Amino acid sequence: MIDIHSHLIPAFDDGSRSVEQSGTVLRMFEQHGVQHVVLTPHVLASELATSTEEMVRRRDAAFAPLERLAVVTPRLHLGFEIMLDQPMAADVIGDRRVSLAGSRYYLVEFPYTVAPQFAQAVLSDLVRARTVPIVAHPERYEACSPRAVAAWRDAGARIQLDATTLTRVTDRGHRARELLASGLADVIAADNHGNQRSVKTGVEYLEKRGAGAQAELLAVANPRAVLEDQPMTAVPPVSLKEGLVNRWKRFLTG
Repeated sequence: MIDIHSHLIPAFDDGSRSVEQSGTVLRMFEQHGVQHVVLTPHVLASELATSTEEMVRRRDAAFAPLERLAVVTPRLHLGFEIMLDQPMAADVIGDRRVSLAGSRYYLVEFPYTVAPQFAQAVLSDLVRARTVPIVAHPERYEACSPRAVAAWRDAGARIQLDATTLTRVTDRGHRARELLASGLADVIAADNHGNQRSVKTGVEYLEKRGAGAQAELLAVANPRAVLEDQPMTAVPPVSLKEGLVNRWKRFLTG
């Protein structure tokens, strides 16, 4: 498995607080069969617009102690998770230091209340600049619907679901499963913040439901395409029937 979204650079953002904490998570990942991890600390598009050099320098300096652990498996790569609080500046688009592992793929997120039309316009601008934006955890956004996400993918963006959210009997979990059922997911990732989240959770969830082929694409083949800077493969829809009990639990939990 390959994980393209994690917050394990020590004391950089709201993720892992120490090298020791990150090391514990990486050992867990190794036990789970995760072979590559992209470290994606939070950064604002507005910060990159004015201080790309400073943000890259800070990230690399914070990564250095973790790099000295000499982790063999999983292999570590660098990136950012870019909050699009504004459209990305023209001189930042295409800067491979802020992409995922130096590829054409950029991991991006939006505020929870983003308007679908704004998101589509910003994503389209990134695609026209010959990059591939990967929208992180769209199931979190109030505007998330299969119709909205289909428009984002049609514009050229790709979609990353949080692996552990797939198992939750919440509105977010329901939205994530809707995207899978609609064939609109491209990658799953842990979005680990120094805790127990693992891409293995999503893989096991899918395998138990007869969707092993989709799990392979979501957790291995398409993340590998990111690392190798190659096109992703479309993931067939996953048939996930939500039972009455789960629908009732979701109603109760909001």
